[in-house]
Amino acid sequence: MNLVQQSVKQIHKESLKNYYDVTRAEDELFDMLQSNRLYSEAQLVLDFIKDITGDNNDSFKVRKMGKLLSHLFNKIKVKYDIKE
Repeated sequence: MNLVQQSVKQIHKESLKNYYDVTRAEDELFDMLQSNRLYSEAQLVLDFIKDITGDNNDSFKVRKMGKLLSHLFNKIKVKYDIKE
């Protein structure tokens, strides 16, 4: 395996590791909530995910919830002409 192939394989491995990292997913959710001035609601969102799914949060669930909330926030901003 040449150096380029090794580098590509390592980058892919790191990308997967980052994607499945629950802490990183939660940080992304916190950043999105903070950008919408709702950082104090982060634990509420995490608890909601856990209540709905019945088990511990994983990166997929946290990211899906973040995407849903972000989409809703953006729709509300457009509808009520909210400037950031």
